[in-house]
Amino acid sequence: MSSGEHLLIELKKSLAAPKGVRDRVMKRVAARIAAPGVLKDVQGVLTPNAEIKHQVWVRILQSIDADRTVVALLDRLRGLLTPSREFMQNLKYSVMPRLVPVQVVPIERRVLQWVAAFCLVLFLAQLGPQLLIAPRTVAQSEVTLLPMRGEVAVSVGGLWQPVAEEITLEPGMILRTRVGEASILFRDDAVVRLDANTTIELIDTSDRADMHSSAEETISLMSGRIWVQGLIPSHLRAIDIKTARGFISVFEGSVSVQQGEGVDVSVWDRGARVTANGSTVYLVAGERTRLEGPLVVKNVSEDAYESRWVMQNLERDAVHRRSIAQMQQERRAARAGILPTSSLYPVKRLAEAMDELLTLGEEARTQKRLDHADTRLDEAAALIQEGKVEEGKVPLADYHKSLVALASGSGDTIVQSLIQQSIARASSDMAAVLPDDSAYLIKEAVLEAGSSMPQVAITTADVQGMLLLDTISALLRKVDEGGIAEVGQTWADFQKYLAVLDDPQSDLTPEVRKEAKVLLSEFAFAVTQIAGQSSEIDPAFVKEVAAYLPPEMDAAVSVLSEEQVMSIVQAIRARIFTFDMARSRINQLNSEFKALEGHPDQGRILRRLYFELPEGPEHFPELVRKEVIRLQWSKGA
Repeated sequence: MSSGEHLLIELKKSLAAPKGVRDRVMKRVAARIAAPGVLKDVQGVLTPNAEIKHQVWVRILQSIDADRTVVALLDRLRGLLTPSREFMQNLKYSVMPRLVPVQVVPIERRVLQWVAAFCLVLFLAQLGPQLLIAPRTVAQSEVTLLPMRGEVAVSVGGLWQPVAEEITLEPGMILRTRVGEASILFRDDAVVRLDANTTIELIDTSDRADMHSSAEETISLMSGRIWVQGLIPSHLRAIDIKTARGFISVFEGSVSVQQGEGVDVSVWDRGARVTANGSTVYLVAGERTRLEGPLVVKNVSEDAYESRWVMQNLERDAVHRRSIAQMQQERRAARAGILPTSSLYPVKRLAEAMDELLTLGEEARTQKRLDHADTRLDEAAALIQEGKVEEGKVPLADYHKSLVALASGSGDTIVQSLIQQSIARASSDMAAVLPDDSAYLIKEAVLEAGSSMPQVAITTADVQGMLLLDTISALLRKVDEGGIAEVGQTWADFQKYLAVLDDPQSDLTPEVRKEAKVLLSEFAFAVTQIAGQSSEIDPAFVKEVAAYLPPEMDAAVSVLSEEQVMSIVQAIRARIFTFDMARSRINQLNSEFKALEGHPDQGRILRRLYFELPEGPEHFPELVRKEVIRLQWSKGA
């Protein structure tokens, strides 16, 4: 053995630890790598016992298990669709004769076969309408608050809460704006806009088409200023504003109501009814009154038209009406289901008839028939939306025929009430549509059907008045939007309503006559002014329209030449555009209006000014037009 190997052996012996030392070292190492005691305690706490494990598994099984109602329905369907043993035997006996020589089948078995076949047909008949008839849906049923800007708060039970996003409103809520603005949407029926520092109480949130509501007011104006735009037919319930001095009722139109030291009401579009101190007046566009003492109707000052509050809200009203009308059309078209142009349409009508046949009770059956009649309006809306106007008239005729049959077939009070409610909802669903909208045929059909029902609170005069005012509004809208070339045809269609207006013996209400007169005068002025600058308009049409202008001024002779009039107009324009700010330009225009008062050629100057001033953000032509109308009516009075 070499010296090196001997050295290694000795070194191994000297380094080998005794047995006791080796055991102590191993115990220390095992203790260091073992889990701390606290982790063992945590493990004990987190380990569930048997009861907890059972509860967890029960919840897991419930979550992954099928819904009991679904299971019950499936079991019921399985029971209906699974043939019984007796039926299988009968089926066997009915098939076997075809495979073997003919045998006589007992009469009892044949009866069972027919019973089974009838049950199967009955089940399919009940299921068929659900597959072929589109489900009825309703419009949004909530009244909502939309904060526009700034601080808006709502009080519920005396506790004020800030509102930063859209919320649903309930009766009894109090709304308040500080430096903010807010809008309240009453479904498709109306919008109420709150100015800064305004407080109102919400009293009634029911649907305007609900003829059975007993609420007298809609909102109570406690302080501040509100703007109300109504889109409600006159035979339904109005938006009623309660103030400290009286009440304002709005159907269709735009009204501003301000409550401070007194209550001031101004109408900017269509009309509104004001009741105070035991008397009632009907205001039309351009009129105002104060609710104190005897109600005195005055003209709105020309300065008021240029205020930001009025101009901004009139622009919003136009957009709101357009969007509501489009939404009402699309809503009906979306739920039409199978259309008359489809090959499956006869099957749909058969399913409707079967649905009515299987409905028990006269009231329930009447409601079912009214729902199916309303489906005809949906089908017409879908066809008109596709451009098939003539095809859309067919379901409209069926709608009218169905309602007449229902009304004449029963004298029951409940049935008549259901018919009245159905017509009220149908007319409310299309209230925003005007004659220049393609779906106006549906609105006409509903109103005319309502006037032919003996128990419905719509008279022929009401229908004539609504169609008259709608048509004038559509004509004026076309002119304002530059569609003068399309006005001629609408005016030709308008003659049947115009004959009613010109007939002093017609049943039109004084309110409708007054409103139509103001709208027609504004339309006539716009047409004659455009005709003076264009040779494309038929002179006979212009002459016919000019008959509805307000009475001319008493000044008989013009004292200025055309060049002198244009010189004055150019000077006015130059003074207006000396200013850069829109507000300053409008103020200067108002100063020019006042300076022209009493001038013998005031009317000529204003008419030339109408075409010389650009549209722009100040809406100069509209302001001049309203000044001419105001001047002519004041001189004619």
